[in-house]
This record gives sequence, C-alpha cells and structure tokens, in this order.
Amino acid sequence: MKRLRIGINGFGRIGRAIFRLNHRYDLFDVVAINDINPDVANLAYLLRYDSVHGAFPDPVLQQGNMLSVKGQETTLHCHADIREVPWHAHGVDVLIDAAGLPANAAAIASLAKRPGHYIHTHATDNPAQVKTVVFGVNEGEFEAARHRVISASICDTVALGPILKLMQDRYGIECGFLTTLHPWLAAQNLMDGHADAARAPDAAQSHYALGRSAINNLIPKATTAVMAADALFPGISGKIESFSYRVPTNIVSSAVLNLVLSDAVSKEGLIDLFHGFARTQTWNILENSVEPKVSLDYSGNAFSAALDHRWTTVKNGRNIRLVYWYDNEWGYSARVVDIVRLIAQQA
Repeated sequence: MKRLRIGINGFGRIGRAIFRLNHRYDLFDVVAINDINPDVANLAYLLRYDSVHGAFPDPVLQQGNMLSVKGQETTLHCHADIREVPWHAHGVDVLIDAAGLPANAAAIASLAKRPGHYIHTHATDNPAQVKTVVFGVNEGEFEAARHRVISASICDTVALGPILKLMQDRYGIECGFLTTLHPWLAAQNLMDGHADAARAPDAAQSHYALGRSAINNLIPKATTAVMAADALFPGISGKIESFSYRVPTNIVSSAVLNLVLSDAVSKEGLIDLFHGFARTQTWNILENSVEPKVSLDYSGNAFSAALDHRWTTVKNGRNIRLVYWYDNEWGYSARVVDIVRLIAQQA
C-alpha cells in the first residue's frame, strides 16, 4: 500500500481525531494542516490535550509554523479560503477537508493545481459529480482513478447506512422512523443566547431552540441523516422520517431505528444477520453487543455503529426496532481514514 502525503483542512474535532488515528496506525504522512485559528501554539496545545480523548501519547513539538511528532514534520497554515493554501507545493496526494463546509468542494474544483483526491466531511448536494463512500454500503464501488472528489457523508449516515443496506437487501424496507441522540456541538451555546437560523432552516423559528443552553437541555431538531442517505439509497428519505435531539453530553451518539419491512423476520433471524455480517466484514463497520453499556463505554469505539441487541425487537413479523451507538468523532474519523486507505490500495 502506497504511503500517501495528506493535507488536512480544519483542525477541529474531526481534523484532530484523524491526526490521532493516523499517529496510532502510522498509515500516511500529514504534511500540511490549515486552520482559521492563527495561534499555532494553541493548535499544538489542543492536539496535546483533549477533554474526550485524553493526552496525546507522544510529545508534540511546535516551533514557528511547524509541528513535529516523532520526527514527522507538518506545516501549519492559517487561511480562511482553502484555495490559498499551497497544497500542491507540499506534494499533497489527498486533501481531507475536515471543516465540513460544502462550499469548499466547489472552491477546490476551481484550482488548476489541486490534490489528486479530495475528501470532504459533509454530505454532498451533487451526487452525480461527488462520490459518497460509506463502508458497509458501497466501498466496493470506489475507483480511485475515477472518483477524485469524495464525500465521507456525515456521522449519522455512516452509522445508519450499513444497517439500511442489510435491511433493504435482505427484507426490503416499506417505511420507518429514525430518532438520533447527538452530543452537543461547538456552535451551540453554554448559556441561552443568540441562535443562527442556518442551524435549522427547515421551519420558521425552530432554530431558536438551538440557541438554548446545550448543557442543560435536550434540544429537539431536524436531522439530515436520512436525507444524506439518498446519495446511497435514492428515494430513501421518502420512506423514512428522521428526528433528532441534541443531548447534554460531549461524545457518543445513539439512535433508535423503527422500520416496517417488506418480508417477515424473527428476532433471532434479525440478530443472526447482523452477527453474520460482523464475522465476514473487512472493515470496522458493525459491532454487536448485549452488555449493559452506557454512552461513554463507546467513546473511542472505531466501528461505524454498535448494535445494542438488548433492545432489538420484532413485532408482527415485519415491524422492527433497532438501537445502536456510534462515536460521532472517533468512529466517523476512522472511516475517513479508511477512505484514504482505499485510495492508497489503488495507487
């Protein structure tokens, strides 16, 4: 497998998780990082110490705009416009845009000299031009020579996708409901305050709730988890309604998926299907558990989703309920790293 040179745009929660994962498995060289924070010492500090993932396991050295970990040097940049970063000069093979800004994909496409592959951590609104890759759904379709711009989708869809794939292929899906419980995000407020309408553009004034204190409330909101899955299962958002709560915790999401299947199934048959998939999977996609775990027990879990079969239920043969957990930072970032591995395998 070729050792690729990687650039990371956005050194926030996902960008730093990707850096940590690469450090653990030593898969590629991170040669350039761009972030809007101009304080490079602060970026190094945030890598050294993390309230969720703990202290970085090796010394993180910073001098000027250079970051050094175990002899591997990374140049730090500070540009608001992703196009202003000299990715080409750093010999970047794959640019991971961890900022999650949809507009960056169009900006990168306008560059005459751009990295060979571009991965953005956001659902695409242009599935005809951007290849969405979700492991357990369509990673086998990926062709590095043809798919240069790639969407890693969103954490909720990365967890949901392989479950929907199994259900659709084996039983067929008539309709359903998805409820996700997602930890707070950095854009939320510690105390009640101003809310940005862009956070919930689907309904008048519904965004006001996201201006309320994240640490004191369960905050109901719309979610794009199923809409993003349309890139994988065209029309699935017309079958499944989704809804979400932002919850007062800082890591690990959970979801309750209720489906009406086309074909009948037993609880035992359903659980056996998931265990069979887990035994043959090549990547860390689905995990199965019946242990009485709580959310923090899944912190640092690298699987896309962990099914909690204590709550797996079948009614009247075709109505099922599934409960699953996923580390919305670590598990998602692990799949972004896996996309780089796919590229490297075909290089």
